[in-house]
Amino acid sequence: MSLRRFLRKLRRRFRSPPRTARDLLSSYEEYLRLQRDEYLSHESEVERWAEGLRRFVGAAFADVPRTARVLDCACGDGVGLEALKTMGFQNPVGVELAPKKVERARQRGFRIEEADMHDLAILADGSFDAVLSSHTLEHAYDPGRVLAELRRLLVPFGTLHVVLPYPDRGDRNERAHAAKYELGTDREDGGEHATCFFLDRGFELVSRRTDDFREPELWLSLRKQR
Repeated sequence: MSLRRFLRKLRRRFRSPPRTARDLLSSYEEYLRLQRDEYLSHESEVERWAEGLRRFVGAAFADVPRTARVLDCACGDGVGLEALKTMGFQNPVGVELAPKKVERARQRGFRIEEADMHDLAILADGSFDAVLSSHTLEHAYDPGRVLAELRRLLVPFGTLHVVLPYPDRGDRNERAHAAKYELGTDREDGGEHATCFFLDRGFELVSRRTDDFREPELWLSLRKQR
């Protein structure tokens, strides 16, 4: 273990644990209900939001080989998948929990698996070379579990490309963004805590930047360690 990682773990040991979704929501069933039935905004209906996602995909996937197998986790109604297809990626796959979003994305002609991102057993280990996760992990009930699933689906040294709202201040949207305290996106520290969340779970940082085209965001590209 590197000295830097050891010091990070030591600091966390003596820090009060962050709030989690279990502190903000009454149950996992409530989480599922909110994600399936209440948080149903469609990116394709808000052009600036859709354009913001296209900008991220264009930047993050510019150097990814077009033959790569790509998963869009929590793909919504398919804006990200469409952006990937436009760039030349063949048959990108989406995962989405909300049935109405699944239906809309399938109408665009994409393969969509209707599944909870906390359990993606329908997809085999090492199925993908790259994963897109835009405004996804902040909604998780257990972001560590979701990240473990995404890591499992990636080949060795596969890449994960993440957009998170940042900074995600105070109690704004905290029921919708129930994972933001665990992720550390509520901290205005240049994204350091959020980045460490991934580094401590088997990824290495490729690039990090902030963007405010659609709202303040943290853009991360990471590589799975073997």
